[in-house]
Amino acid sequence: MKQFFILSIFLYMTNLLADIVDIKADHFYANDINHEAYFEGNARIKQGENEFNASKITVFFNNKKKAEKYIAKGKVTFNLIENNIHYVGQTDLLTYSPKKSKYLFKGDVILRDLTNNRLIKAEFVSLDLKTGLADIKGQAKRPVHFRFEIEDRK
Repeated sequence: MKQFFILSIFLYMTNLLADIVDIKADHFYANDINHEAYFEGNARIKQGENEFNASKITVFFNNKKKAEKYIAKGKVTFNLIENNIHYVGQTDLLTYSPKKSKYLFKGDVILRDLTNNRLIKAEFVSLDLKTGLADIKGQAKRPVHFRFEIEDRK
């Protein structure tokens, strides 16, 4: 049964959003009962041009074996292109929900928007790509740092 679950994970992931999902890590294991797959040690997930690198990546599946959520933990770096905006950065924890098009970044977030020349440093960043809403939070001793360019008023 475990082999069937693992096989179905990889068959689904190769068809996810019409892009191939490529995950590499030093160690892989799955929990068939909880519908979870774990990739540990130099974990890297790549789909199209998007990439996360972390110490550990967990993939959560629904009962139909479709990926519902990805969580990357431990020295996470990312390179994402969403809605023609190129983001790069790092954080302690990244959660991505593909169906909802939501990204959550937690812990020492550095998010660079290379397309619009913006930089965000915060403790928590939530990006909802369907609605275009962002929620950014800092801490008392480390407030949100937001740097951006404005057009010349000439």
